[in-house]
Amino acid sequence: MNEAARADDGLGYAVNAPYYDLIFPAPIRDMLNAALHELLPGARAVAEIGPGTGTFTESLAGLLGPDAEIFAVEPARIMRAALMSRLSRLPDANVTVLPEDALTARIDVELDAVVLFNLIMHFDEEARARLWQKWTSALRPGGLLVMEAQFPQTAAAVPTTVVPGRALGRHWYDTVSRADVIGDTMIRWVMTYRTWENTRLLQEETAEFDCHVISDELLEKELSAVGLVRDDRAPKGIHAWRRP
Repeated sequence: MNEAARADDGLGYAVNAPYYDLIFPAPIRDMLNAALHELLPGARAVAEIGPGTGTFTESLAGLLGPDAEIFAVEPARIMRAALMSRLSRLPDANVTVLPEDALTARIDVELDAVVLFNLIMHFDEEARARLWQKWTSALRPGGLLVMEAQFPQTAAAVPTTVVPGRALGRHWYDTVSRADVIGDTMIRWVMTYRTWENTRLLQEETAEFDCHVISDELLEKELSAVGLVRDDRAPKGIHAWRRP
C-alpha cells in the first residue's frame, strides 16, 4: 500500500500531517531552501513531487515569482489540504496542484527542474527506475533533477533520538524517532509525535514508515543509467543531476 492509501486509512501521513510543519528540523529545512535558491534561479517551469504541506512550494513560489509555473504533485489528501490552504494565502503564486502520484501525473510543458524532497525512500528499485525515466523525459535539455542525500546510507538501525520541535501557543511539540532494520535494503522509521504543556505530556501519537535505503553510490548508478549528468554546483547534502 502506498503512503497516500495508508494516509486514507489513518496511517502514516494521517498521523504525521498535523505536526509536519512544527517538527520539521529547521537546519534541514534551511539547507534545502538554500539549495533551491542556489540551483533554480531563473527557472520558468518546475515540478515538485510530493510537496506535502507545501513548505518548499512556498519557497519556490517566492523564488521564481508569478511569471514562472510550478506543478505540485501530491497524492495524499490530508497533505493536499494543508498544501492548498497554504497556497491560497499566496495570491501571486502560479502553482497548479495535481492529485495524482509521482508515476501517473501528467504535465504538458517541458520542465526546467523536478524537485523530489523527502520522497524517493518510498520507492523500490523497480519503481525508482520508472520514476527516473518519467521525470528525466519531462525535463528540457539542461533541466535539473534535485533531491537530498538519503539517511541512513546503509540498512542500519538508527538509535532513538529526540528531535526538537517548536512551541505553538501554550504547547511544545517534539518527536522521538528511531529506525529498525527490516530487510537487506529496508528500514522502518518509528516516529512518535509528542505534545507538551510545560513538563506535562499531553499526547503522543506514533506513525511508522517503511523506507528503502538508497546510498549515494546507488543513486549515482541509477541516475547515470537514464542519461543524467551530475551538476557540480549542488551543495553538500544535495544531489542535482542535469539532462544533457
